[in-house]
Amino acid sequence: MDCGSISIRPGVGMLNLFPHMKYQPWYALGELVDNAIQSYVANRDALRDVDGVSYQLRIEIQVDKADGGSIAVRDNAAGISSVDWPRAFRVADPPADQSGLSQFGVGMKAACCWFARRWSVRSSNLGEHTTREVSFDVPAIVESRDETLVVVESAEAAQAHFTEVRMEGLYRVPQTKTLAKIREYLGGIYRQFIRNDDVLITFNGDPLVFEEPPVLEAPHYKHPDSEPVVWRKDVDLRLESGRRVKGFVGIRERGATATAGIALFYRNKVVSGAGEETFRPEEIFGRSNSFRSQRVFGEMHMDDFNVTYTKDALVWYDEEDEFLRALKAELDREPMPLLKQAENYRSRTVPPAPPAVARDLLDNIIRSFGEIDPGSGTAKVVVVPPGPDNEAAPVEPSASEMLQADRELVMDVDGKTWKVSFQLVADEANQDWITVREYGGVEPEVVIKVNQAHPFMRAYCELPGDQLEPVWRVAIALGLGQAIARAGGASLPGLVIRNANALLRTYLSSKA
Repeated sequence: MDCGSISIRPGVGMLNLFPHMKYQPWYALGELVDNAIQSYVANRDALRDVDGVSYQLRIEIQVDKADGGSIAVRDNAAGISSVDWPRAFRVADPPADQSGLSQFGVGMKAACCWFARRWSVRSSNLGEHTTREVSFDVPAIVESRDETLVVVESAEAAQAHFTEVRMEGLYRVPQTKTLAKIREYLGGIYRQFIRNDDVLITFNGDPLVFEEPPVLEAPHYKHPDSEPVVWRKDVDLRLESGRRVKGFVGIRERGATATAGIALFYRNKVVSGAGEETFRPEEIFGRSNSFRSQRVFGEMHMDDFNVTYTKDALVWYDEEDEFLRALKAELDREPMPLLKQAENYRSRTVPPAPPAVARDLLDNIIRSFGEIDPGSGTAKVVVVPPGPDNEAAPVEPSASEMLQADRELVMDVDGKTWKVSFQLVADEANQDWITVREYGGVEPEVVIKVNQAHPFMRAYCELPGDQLEPVWRVAIALGLGQAIARAGGASLPGLVIRNANALLRTYLSSKA
């Protein structure tokens, strides 16, 4: 076993700055993934000559939370050559070929020092008969100002090719939620390589995947009886500077507030718009509660631009506004006005609300009345309006309704115990937005239903959406208000809800 050395000059001071960078763990890990992919791309033919035509790049990422945390990243790419070995550990010493993902000569050092106090690299370059290993103890290096590191070399088969990076003593030990986000974001960032089957990336043993969102196939919103079309448009823009942007924009089949948006690619890697950090400029997506913001998605390849040295944002060269104007004009162009379709199209069939969403929102509303019994979902509250009780004729439920959530509470109204049920239903056959069934007697009962399939709800409160809860609260207030008013002796209180239903069915359910 031979020992040599490498110089990391002038990087000692920089090593102490890297832990304080504004980084995200998925982009930091991405620096190591980038190096593996670049090594594979540059040596693809040689790797297949050794391992056969079925060779596939494999990158394994293992995160362990025990004992202060550790991260290992291993790949079967071509390894670090003897020529590149000294340069690889000097800060801001870029590779000779900067046309790929390895561009600035900063990524691995910055990422490892951001993650960990101690890290090491072990690598064998294809055809060199040697494995090399070097270790960084960052606090010790900074304290001693030693700019030379020992390299341990050992004999290896010429056919061996790999790189292993290990980080220990983590500054930030990823917890369960962060681990899930790393898995999701890395799948989104490297979706193009995963699609092409160029690489298999595993995270704690599980292969990374990217779920392609289904594209809306539907008629034009102005012509609901026309033939359905696939709402996906290819985009090819040329800016005044000559920079070219290519990609596509489409409409999701189902809205998804968290993950709608445009992903911006640079050299087939997403640099902005992975996971929930999607690129959603208001010029294209409207306000955060618009239907466009839930439905529009796409991918833009920005290879004529550049990226920051952390490779998590584009350098726009003051052309972002021009790009957005050009993109909006293209997306509004007939005969496929994609943004208008995203804002105005409503499905004729309303899928049921996710049960958990509906139940959670109802529970949140119930909490406004008092403490909920977790077993029964009931609450004890006191409301004191004056007047006698009154019996109203019950309204029969529709046979076509689909119950989405059901909660009830018990109220004291002027000394009487009322049972109040709140139900969220989807009923295409029911023309009413809110239905109130009142049963008088010794223990009055009120059943309030809100119909998610009503045109008003489909136009303004389609799931998923943060705007649901306020609307449901108003509906419940109307229903309870009618029942309490009737109990107080009001004349024909049901006319208010009857007329509200009629207005919401017609004038107030359509957008200008």
